[in-house]
Amino acid sequence: MKKFLATICAAFMLMTPAQAEDLGVELSDIGAGEFNTPIEKFYATLPQAKGDYKSRQRPIIIEGAMNTETEVLIRALKNPVAYRELNYLFVAGTYKDYPVVIVRTEIGMANAAASTALAIKKFNPVAVINQGTAGGHDPALKIGDIVIGERSFDNTAYRSAYSAAGVGIDLTKQENIGTYAYDKTSGKFQAYTEYFSDSTLFNIAFKVANANKNFNVVSGVIGTGNTWLECVDYVNFLHEKYGSSCEEMETNVAAQICQNAGIPFIGIRVLSDNVTNSREYVPETAKVAQDFVLLVVENYIRDVLKIKGVR
Repeated sequence: MKKFLATICAAFMLMTPAQAEDLGVELSDIGAGEFNTPIEKFYATLPQAKGDYKSRQRPIIIEGAMNTETEVLIRALKNPVAYRELNYLFVAGTYKDYPVVIVRTEIGMANAAASTALAIKKFNPVAVINQGTAGGHDPALKIGDIVIGERSFDNTAYRSAYSAAGVGIDLTKQENIGTYAYDKTSGKFQAYTEYFSDSTLFNIAFKVANANKNFNVVSGVIGTGNTWLECVDYVNFLHEKYGSSCEEMETNVAAQICQNAGIPFIGIRVLSDNVTNSREYVPETAKVAQDFVLLVVENYIRDVLKIKGVR
């Protein structure tokens, strides 16, 4: 493996204006603002909730960080009603005659943790699905491919090896120290280096994939961090050391909160970019993930929840 980042600080100090411009995707693209205006207008037309949420059946929660990752889902609901808590947006309605709540988590780990916790407290879900776009780490994956997260990890939760001042930086010298979540068996919070998806949701997702060959779906590992990695060497390092299939900013923290609450969880991500084989960024692939997730939800309702008669 190639050594890299040994002189990263010096490189930043010596970066020329031309180099500074070649940072890949613009920050404005990350928010995909140009795609958000129509759904904001749609939100304004929704009935605004008055009082607490009430449902005879525990809803399924589907999360997306921004409008491009939630618009298709919200428009699929019947009788949508908008709720707001701490400025986070929740839209409750029904899909296939079953209660579903769409959560716009907003971008980033803190927002995803906060909105997931609020959603669990407010809506008491039977399951949580976090979905949206991601950047690829596996060179075999292409834009538009879907990663069903068998597990996820925090790719920023590590302890670095000691190095003296002035010798440079090598981020490959690290140990994953995990994040803390509640362990039901011990009754204590403990460090988890990874969180696994609920097996029932995982199996349902692959059942949908096998029945719909227009989706290219793989099982994989989702890395989460408040980072947008364009350094191919570091992406390759994470892929080789931790098995990461892709990276994004919300899945692992949502999984962490769901473990604390004992709620079944799965992360599903579609590639909008993959720096290992392309510099292209296609945020519109968010629609592919939402279309797939709606099929997963439909099958989960029919094959699991209605059989169990969940209340």
